[in-house]
Amino acid sequence: MHGAAAQKDFLEELKAAGANTVRIYDTIDLKNTLDNAQQIGLAAVVDIPMPKQHTDGIFYEDIDLFEEMYSRVARVVMQHKDHPALLYWNLGNELYYPYFYKDTKFFERFNILIDLIHELDPNHPVSTTTIGANKLRVLSIELKSPQLDFISFNSFGSLSTFTTRLKPITPLWNGPHVITEWGVNGPWEASLTSWAVPIEETSTKKAEQIVQRYRDYIEPLRNDNSLGSFVFYWGHKNEITPTWYSLFEPNHLKSQTAYELEKIWKGLDGEFPGPQLQYLLLNEKGALDNIILAPGQPAIAEIFFEKSPEAYTYHWEIREESWYASHVSQLIAGIEFRAEENLVRFKAPIQEGPYRLHLMTTNNTGYYATANIPFYVLNPTNEE
Repeated sequence: MHGAAAQKDFLEELKAAGANTVRIYDTIDLKNTLDNAQQIGLAAVVDIPMPKQHTDGIFYEDIDLFEEMYSRVARVVMQHKDHPALLYWNLGNELYYPYFYKDTKFFERFNILIDLIHELDPNHPVSTTTIGANKLRVLSIELKSPQLDFISFNSFGSLSTFTTRLKPITPLWNGPHVITEWGVNGPWEASLTSWAVPIEETSTKKAEQIVQRYRDYIEPLRNDNSLGSFVFYWGHKNEITPTWYSLFEPNHLKSQTAYELEKIWKGLDGEFPGPQLQYLLLNEKGALDNIILAPGQPAIAEIFFEKSPEAYTYHWEIREESWYASHVSQLIAGIEFRAEENLVRFKAPIQEGPYRLHLMTTNNTGYYATANIPFYVLNPTNEE
């Protein structure tokens, strides 16, 4: 199976790109999502959301809370177990499954839920998703929850060492597995500014990284007990920035990564017809230069392209920095941008703090490219 962890509004694009499977996180209105997947010819891996053990372990320790969770899991499985689009159940995403020597009721009660799903639905496998390739965690899952049909992994920058890291435990575990999320480096793996915000690559560089990781790591895994893989994220989501993982704009414009994945899945050749960006400079500095502006200071951003721009249109905006993955960064209103070919002039926000200048450019092909650069507005007259 090959496909993507996806937003339910983008399934048609996923099927058209040559995928055969989708991972669905959202159980709200799940029947309609599964109906749509079935109609267009996609199999679906369905996540059953679960509390994370390291932050919400009380749900496994407290019997009343656990019984509520038990009932919810049973309800989801009973409602959808016979749907023809269902491929397998994923019981919890990145639960931080505890190490086998921990004194916790988690093991017993998590296994009760696995057994419940198998009893209610003997026709579909059950897995759970863990992070990276933590040897001790994999062995803990294998030792404490052997009734799982296989293990699923989310792996981003660590994908390059995935096989190497698990090799020492192959005498104890070398079972089937799925890569349920893979993609570009996560924000936790990126270079940081001096005020500790991650620096994002251009969409062009991210597409290059996706192609390289597929060919060097994902494709070889097919010969190493891998049942398939899901690229992250087929849709639009905000995580640190609105563009870090998003392979689409909200209006369904496609990124270069979506284009390159379609080439891979369909075995096609061709050159990306959309915009391609090398990098973005602000006042002739890159993101690693830790750009500091004064409130209201005039600034110039310059775009450098992979090839000469033809009929490009540009959308510029400034957002407050998003310190947390789940926080949607606030758009700064009232910024006037004056564009001149590959340059744009503006004045920095008045309020002190961290910001990011965002660019989205298109060329009427249905594709787009993005770049952003962080900067800090510092008022030199402020005194303690």
